[in-house]
Amino acid sequence: MLRVERLVVKALKLNLLPLSKRKERLLSELFNSVVSCCNDILSIAKSSHSKNFAILHTTSYPVIKQKYNLHSQILIDCIHQVWENYKTIKEKFKQVPVRFNIPRSGKFSKTKRGNPVIVISSFNGNGRIALPIKQDGAYKRFVEHINNGWTCTQFRLHKENDHYVVIANLRKKFKVKTRYQAVVGVDVNSGSFALTVLGGDRKVLKQLYLGQDIWHKQWKFMKRRSKLRSYADKGDKRARRALERMRHDERNFVNTRIWQVSHEIVEIALKYDAVIAIEKLKNLRKGNGKGKKPKRANRKIHRIPFAKFKTAIQSVAWQNGIDIVEVPATKTSQKCPKCGYTSKKNWIFFNNKRKLFKCRKCGYEANVDRTASRNIATLALERGFVFETQPQISRAGGDVSPRVWLDEDHFNPSESKLPSLDGRS
Repeated sequence: MLRVERLVVKALKLNLLPLSKRKERLLSELFNSVVSCCNDILSIAKSSHSKNFAILHTTSYPVIKQKYNLHSQILIDCIHQVWENYKTIKEKFKQVPVRFNIPRSGKFSKTKRGNPVIVISSFNGNGRIALPIKQDGAYKRFVEHINNGWTCTQFRLHKENDHYVVIANLRKKFKVKTRYQAVVGVDVNSGSFALTVLGGDRKVLKQLYLGQDIWHKQWKFMKRRSKLRSYADKGDKRARRALERMRHDERNFVNTRIWQVSHEIVEIALKYDAVIAIEKLKNLRKGNGKGKKPKRANRKIHRIPFAKFKTAIQSVAWQNGIDIVEVPATKTSQKCPKCGYTSKKNWIFFNNKRKLFKCRKCGYEANVDRTASRNIATLALERGFVFETQPQISRAGGDVSPRVWLDEDHFNPSESKLPSLDGRS
């Protein structure tokens, strides 16, 4: 069976032991210099209207190299940091994590007594600084990943509540299959994750919804946030602190549930030997050229954590040998999966909410999100990721059946879509 490699990137948090006053002072100076350096690069980028990273690097590196006494790799990472946030940053950077490249500007090591440390570069001429790592559960998990073949080529140093933490970026390649017996179509919307499992003969094997509790919880957070914000606008400090706590609580809840839903989807894919198909969505929060979206529509769009879901489902699926397919998102909720008729008139609204899909041509009825997930799965089928086999066993016990492609009742070698052995199509 043919397999391809997929790169999975994971971030693990490591805690540090209490630092000496000298190391605290050096890290404080390092962070202040990095923030100032990033702000200088940002001003250069805005004044020169840099169109790509290469132009920004050429124009800014000689200036910051002469002004700051930082390690050259840290300066390059500052340019990367500015370019990644160039379109979203409004005024200036207030706090920036310091990146370290292994082995140029940092590394993991151990002391003579065997205690783990990270060794980082700071200012030129000051040598390197060794920061002790706390040997807790997070460090044990990091060691387990390293022993299982994960590699760390970069880490970041963050400052959280007057103490420092390390975020290690781990990478590992996993092999995934290229042929499957079914496909799982996933439609992500503002109310749930709609799933449809289609077999190679386009027969619906399973349909269900996941993650409805995410949206209900977000709605409660939104109601509570609006009330606290009214108090905070009047100068209530307790309301401001409560808003900050709520922001972290909502983010942690959504992240946790998305990863749990991703595991559930992968379990279904493993059960049916299916590839997972999702929509290819870009610029979801940008305008469509027809004016601003209504406030309620914007609220629904911002509730859809599609980027987080895409990262989670790719990580979980690839680690389990299942591939992810992105299909065009155009009119997946308007097209009839039976006859192919596509129109917005197929939607039926109740209380100004789109609830039902009913084809004006053939009369097919279903939930709108369920229809979209079925169309997503159909698009993946049409791309040839699923095949069926008709097993014929030879006397030696081997499978001698050729692959039977979709929509083909009989296999004809002259019409085969597979390339010939001599390289001719």
